[in-house]
Amino acid sequence: MEEKKEELKVESLEEEIKEMKREVYKLLELFLPPKEVRKEIVKNLYTIELSFLKIFKTLLDYKTQELEKKLEKKGETKKEKVKKIQVE
Repeated sequence: MEEKKEELKVESLEEEIKEMKREVYKLLELFLPPKEVRKEIVKNLYTIELSFLKIFKTLLDYKTQELEKKLEKKGETKKEKVKKIQVE
Protein backbone atom coordinates (compact mmCIF):
# COMPACT_ATOMS: atom_id res chain seq x y z
CA MET A 1 0.00 0.00 0.00
CA GLU A 2 2.76 2.40 0.90
CA GLU A 3 4.51 1.86 -2.42
CA LYS A 4 1.38 2.79 -4.35
CA LYS A 5 0.96 5.99 -2.37
CA GLU A 6 4.58 6.96 -3.01
CA GLU A 7 4.20 6.24 -6.71
CA LEU A 8 1.09 8.35 -6.89
CA LYS A 9 2.86 11.22 -5.17
CA VAL A 10 5.81 10.98 -7.52
CA GLU A 11 3.55 11.02 -10.56
CA SER A 12 1.62 13.95 -9.25
CA LEU A 13 4.87 15.82 -8.52
CA GLU A 14 6.09 15.11 -12.02
CA GLU A 15 2.86 16.45 -13.44
CA GLU A 16 3.09 19.53 -11.26
CA ILE A 17 6.65 20.15 -12.42
CA LYS A 18 5.63 19.78 -16.06
CA GLU A 19 2.78 22.20 -15.53
CA MET A 20 5.08 24.69 -13.81
CA LYS A 21 7.51 24.46 -16.72
CA ARG A 22 4.72 25.18 -19.18
CA GLU A 23 3.66 28.21 -17.17
CA VAL A 24 7.21 29.51 -16.99
CA TYR A 25 7.61 29.11 -20.74
CA LYS A 26 4.39 31.02 -21.32
CA LEU A 27 5.62 33.85 -19.10
CA LEU A 28 8.97 33.92 -20.87
CA GLU A 29 7.26 34.11 -24.24
CA LEU A 30 5.35 37.15 -23.03
CA PHE A 31 8.48 38.98 -21.84
CA LEU A 32 11.04 37.88 -24.41
CA PRO A 33 11.22 39.59 -27.78
CA PRO A 34 11.00 37.68 -31.06
CA LYS A 35 13.80 35.34 -32.05
CA GLU A 36 15.41 37.75 -34.51
CA VAL A 37 15.58 40.48 -31.90
CA ARG A 38 16.98 38.08 -29.31
CA LYS A 39 19.78 37.16 -31.70
CA GLU A 40 20.63 40.84 -32.11
CA ILE A 41 20.54 41.36 -28.36
CA VAL A 42 22.86 38.42 -27.76
CA LYS A 43 25.20 39.69 -30.48
CA ASN A 44 25.28 43.12 -28.81
CA LEU A 45 25.97 41.55 -25.43
CA TYR A 46 28.94 39.68 -26.88
CA THR A 47 30.14 42.90 -28.50
CA ILE A 48 29.91 44.71 -25.16
CA GLU A 49 31.87 41.94 -23.43
CA LEU A 50 34.50 42.00 -26.17
CA SER A 51 34.81 45.78 -25.85
CA PHE A 52 35.40 45.55 -22.10
CA LEU A 53 37.99 42.84 -22.59
CA LYS A 54 39.78 44.98 -25.19
CA ILE A 55 39.77 47.91 -22.75
CA PHE A 56 41.30 45.73 -20.03
CA LYS A 57 43.87 44.38 -22.48
CA THR A 58 44.87 47.89 -23.52
CA LEU A 59 45.22 48.99 -19.89
CA LEU A 60 47.20 45.88 -19.06
CA ASP A 61 49.53 46.39 -22.04
CA TYR A 62 50.07 50.03 -21.04
CA LYS A 63 50.86 49.13 -17.43
CA THR A 64 53.19 46.34 -18.59
CA GLN A 65 55.11 48.76 -20.82
CA GLU A 66 55.46 51.25 -17.97
CA LEU A 67 56.86 48.59 -15.66
CA GLU A 68 59.26 47.33 -18.32
CA LYS A 69 60.56 50.88 -18.85
CA LYS A 70 61.07 51.31 -15.10
CA LEU A 71 62.98 48.05 -14.93
CA GLU A 72 65.17 49.07 -17.88
CA LYS A 73 65.96 52.43 -16.27
CA LYS A 74 66.89 50.82 -12.96
CA GLY A 75 69.07 48.29 -14.73
CA GLU A 76 70.99 51.03 -16.56
CA THR A 77 71.62 53.30 -13.58
CA LYS A 78 72.57 50.64 -11.11
CA LYS A 79 75.61 48.70 -12.27
CA GLU A 80 77.24 46.14 -10.10
CA LYS A 81 80.78 46.78 -9.12
CA VAL A 82 83.18 44.30 -10.57
CA LYS A 83 85.88 42.94 -8.34
CA LYS A 84 89.23 42.40 -9.90
CA ILE A 85 90.82 39.08 -9.24
CA GLN A 86 94.54 38.82 -9.60
CA VAL A 87 95.72 35.79 -11.46
CA GLU A 88 99.22 34.47 -10.81
